[in-house]
Amino acid sequence: FYKVLGAETHFLGDGIRRAFEARVSKPPQYGFSTEALIARRQILQAACDTLSNPTSRGDYNLGLADDTLTTHVPWDKVPGALCVLQEAGETEVVLRVGTSLLLERLSKSFKQDVVLAMALAYVDLSRDAMTLRPPDFIGCCEVLERALKLLQEEGASNLASDLQAQIDETLEEITPCCVLELLALPLDDKKREEGLHGVRNILWTVGRGGAAVIGGAFTREDFMNESFLRMTAAEQVELFYATPSNIPPESFEVYGVALALVAQAFVGKEPHLIKKADDLFLQLQQTKAEIDFALDRGLCSLLLGDLEACRMWLGIDSETSPYRNPAIVEFIVDNSLPGLCKLLEAWLVFPRFRDTQDIHFKLGDYYDDPTVLRYLERMDSPLAAAAAIAKIGAVKSSALQALQKVFPTGVKIMCAGIVVGLVTLAGFKYLPPKMDARLAETLVRKWQNVKSQALGPDHCLTKLPEVLDGRMLKIWTDRAAEIAQHGWFWQYTLVGVTVDSVIVFLDGHRATVEATIQEAAPEHNDSTYTTRYEMGWKITEGA
Repeated sequence: FYKVLGAETHFLGDGIRRAFEARVSKPPQYGFSTEALIARRQILQAACDTLSNPTSRGDYNLGLADDTLTTHVPWDKVPGALCVLQEAGETEVVLRVGTSLLLERLSKSFKQDVVLAMALAYVDLSRDAMTLRPPDFIGCCEVLERALKLLQEEGASNLASDLQAQIDETLEEITPCCVLELLALPLDDKKREEGLHGVRNILWTVGRGGAAVIGGAFTREDFMNESFLRMTAAEQVELFYATPSNIPPESFEVYGVALALVAQAFVGKEPHLIKKADDLFLQLQQTKAEIDFALDRGLCSLLLGDLEACRMWLGIDSETSPYRNPAIVEFIVDNSLPGLCKLLEAWLVFPRFRDTQDIHFKLGDYYDDPTVLRYLERMDSPLAAAAAIAKIGAVKSSALQALQKVFPTGVKIMCAGIVVGLVTLAGFKYLPPKMDARLAETLVRKWQNVKSQALGPDHCLTKLPEVLDGRMLKIWTDRAAEIAQHGWFWQYTLVGVTVDSVIVFLDGHRATVEATIQEAAPEHNDSTYTTRYEMGWKITEGA
């Protein structure tokens, strides 16, 4: 009685009556029958009468204390009882009793009242799921889908149509987040299959157009990138080839699946997939004239053992070649065999795929595999004799002879024992590294360190250009200068950086990065916040 009135046990008689009046003045907004609403009011009246009379309230409280109290509800008042129980938050009771009642032969009106009370109880559970931190999108979607199914199948198409519309709208808004949560489950979790189906449903419903907005304020491209971070390379490839022909892929989709095929080829030692990837790079090359895919095609050719094609796509033979990138050619010439191996291994960075994001690829793992060698032999590739192509420091003479064909005449193959890292001063100058979570975290940590110096007591602004560029550099230079002018400063210590997501741009060298920053400051002024950065060589935007 206290719960259904929304009253506390210490309320006096006037307080009980005010609680009753508040309940009665706000009847349920969804379509309960007149009989259910009358029963609801009678139950509330009985509760008010019992608790506002000192004698009956004393007996009632005694029964509560002894746990001997039973309130008998007449059959025709059951829908009204479920209604007040749902309003009081007794979702478990409503669902248990309602499920049992639906097994009985009920009148149409009675049944619809039961269904409506159960549906509202499921909605209450969905709200509970969304108040968790982080929100439980899977749980929320599940109970809302049960509510909708119950209303449509056990109720009637016109039962609480406003409620059905609201549930539909909510599901449309949160389903993308639910799908991402499902995809993030362990790979062997059977429930994750629902996420893979959900990705198809969303992307194929929205169709073509990277800017199209879906639920959760995602664009189609944003949602696809977030999904791919939680999918394996094989899953991405399967999705691409299963997409209906009336939904032509965007360029970023083609590029992503080409990289997925290369990742599959390395993980599964299936070199024929490299050829499929090269075909997709060719497709991009033919349709995206403003973007050069020559490097991708050249490295695919090298992995397939087609050294002539590799020379052509890298523009090694001709200074007038439209595919020639002087920085890449200079890097290869300067670093020779170790440089070529490092160039390949730098290209083989796959942060977009769940099953490969923590794998550091070594060419030796690929070329030492018997399946790969047999494939190269069938292709009459000189690299079939170069099984140790990537074993820097232990390269056979046959490998040197094979690789000599890749380099310009007169170029000396350096001693294989000389290890030349790509990420050196020279390497960084000429060949930007592929963006991944590790690189993003390094840049974010560097920025936090530089920021603490700029805002600290020494007001060191000179290092800002080392990590910031563009609009971000201007904003923080002005901000730090103003702080210094007022004689203010901040003191804090970076506790931790967690990279939550990395969405890599088509060129592979720029990305949108979301990270959670933890900082400790004096006088318990610690803070934890989430940031979003646009970054390449440096951070250019932040929010």
